[in-house]
Amino acid sequence: MASRSSDATSIPWTWVAAYGFLLNMLWEFAQCGLLYDMWDWGFWRGTAWMWGAIVGDVGIVLGVAALARLAVGEKALTSMGGRGWTALLAVGFVAGVFLEWMAKVLQLWGYTALMPTITLFGHTVGLSPIVQITILPALSVVIATRNQG
Repeated sequence: MASRSSDATSIPWTWVAAYGFLLNMLWEFAQCGLLYDMWDWGFWRGTAWMWGAIVGDVGIVLGVAALARLAVGEKALTSMGGRGWTALLAVGFVAGVFLEWMAKVLQLWGYTALMPTITLFGHTVGLSPIVQITILPALSVVIATRNQG
């Protein structure tokens, strides 16, 4: 993984991961108490699940960025023009729908009545995590690439 460098065409993967961690940590702590049915889990289980989700989110950020890079090339992501944004948002959206659908198929968690949902292939999935996985990888890349140098 590359860190900040003077090469403007290089994705700073370490910083993408760092911003992905920060953004997802804020998102998870803001939404989980309201949108997920976790109140009866106990402190340690809830804490472990939250931090595990955040670490997993960083992996998702890096995976979405890597797939978008394969689709449009590194320069499109570092310059963050229309092609870069489109690739990141499209890959993020597809990943978000698939991952949230799989989480519901595997019964990893439940939602409170406040979670906006849609039904996909027989499973009710939350819109908040789909939006999270659609937007936060793109923001992580944009912040990391704009702050390198």
